[in-house]
Amino acid sequence: MIRNTVKSVISVLAAGVATSSVALAGGFDRGGVNTDLLYDDSRIATEAAVTYVIPERKIENVVRGTNSASPFAPGVQPASSASIDVDSDFAVPRLGAKMTLVDGVDCLATFSQGYGADTGYGTNNAYSATAVKFTLDTDDYGLTCSYKFAAGDTSLGKGQIRLIGGVSYQELDGFLARQSFQDFANLGITSVGGVSNTSGLGTFDIGGEAWGWRIGAAYEIPEIAFRASLVYSSAYEYDLTGIQNNTGFGPLIPGTATLPIAATTEIPQSVEFKLQSGIAEGTLAFFNVKWQEWGKLGIIPITGGRSPATGAPTNLSFDPLYRDGWTVTGGVGRKFTDQVSGLVAISWDRGTSTTSGSQTDTWTVSGGVAYNPTEMVELRVGGALGVMTSGTSLPTGGDSANNLTYSFGNDLVGAVSASAKIKF
Repeated sequence: MIRNTVKSVISVLAAGVATSSVALAGGFDRGGVNTDLLYDDSRIATEAAVTYVIPERKIENVVRGTNSASPFAPGVQPASSASIDVDSDFAVPRLGAKMTLVDGVDCLATFSQGYGADTGYGTNNAYSATAVKFTLDTDDYGLTCSYKFAAGDTSLGKGQIRLIGGVSYQELDGFLARQSFQDFANLGITSVGGVSNTSGLGTFDIGGEAWGWRIGAAYEIPEIAFRASLVYSSAYEYDLTGIQNNTGFGPLIPGTATLPIAATTEIPQSVEFKLQSGIAEGTLAFFNVKWQEWGKLGIIPITGGRSPATGAPTNLSFDPLYRDGWTVTGGVGRKFTDQVSGLVAISWDRGTSTTSGSQTDTWTVSGGVAYNPTEMVELRVGGALGVMTSGTSLPTGGDSANNLTYSFGNDLVGAVSASAKIKF
């Protein structure tokens, strides 16, 4: 039967497809909450995985907006820069433990960091007055359960339906550093109003927590490894609070060194469809498509901020100006021996950037190999190589005084992953 010859092929999907999607997904998506372990037919299955992503984006011809002159004499912010390397490397860990509670009922506990950002622009360039470093980190703790029941016989085998539901508790932390371009140390000034002037950086720390949920269904024919699933994941709606720290900006209006700030935003809702089937002895084909409403993240006001130059309230905002994201992946897996399986896949991600940003369309080729030294242990490795396409950033609206224009060419992105599964 096809089922027996493709069973080990299914396990390698996590190495190849997950690596591809993490490497290229738009918005802040780094793979979301992965619940594939829920379908494992062992009574107990545990999994640990990590993916390391290496983007190589470089922006060029960077020109600042109207706020090109520093308000802090005697320094002047560079009005333009020839090129700046951005997008820092990052790792995405994932843990899962699945148990069959009673016949037909499975539950999966997960930990993941499926949403995030890690971008570094460096100092003393046209971008650094707007951002030197930007990071966004999430920790997601999830529980997903399913109930499966028979759905009649087909010519290819016995069908079954699986109803899926789950919840997640998610914590989010954001950080932004901006440079003030001061050189007061050369004037012999080490503090102003008792506040030290050493870093030249102002920082924004903000965070919060939110709950999300998911619901879906799958139809399966185990004899041919067929599965079609559709899962909806709700938005995580955040009321964020934090601190604007102007200490590094130098001369301060009394009482404005550290200020409470707040913002309302979300990790938006998504829908994901997955399809797989054995197509020949030892061969499995698969197709995934995911939509996420990143267009909800346009201009996000930040309340409570003040100007480090005057101490007066000022309009601050975070302006991703995204559009909705689409990710499409297809590929084929093959069983080579009783212990070794592999796959190849190709993915397309519609970039979420609109008038600003550098998240353009990305094409990625990925592959993975699974090795089963015993029936209870699976070891997987995967890799991906992609092209982030070229474009320009010409922002409108938002923080117009600090907006930047720039261009970028076709750049590479790579990723490697490793995972281990132990079953009981």
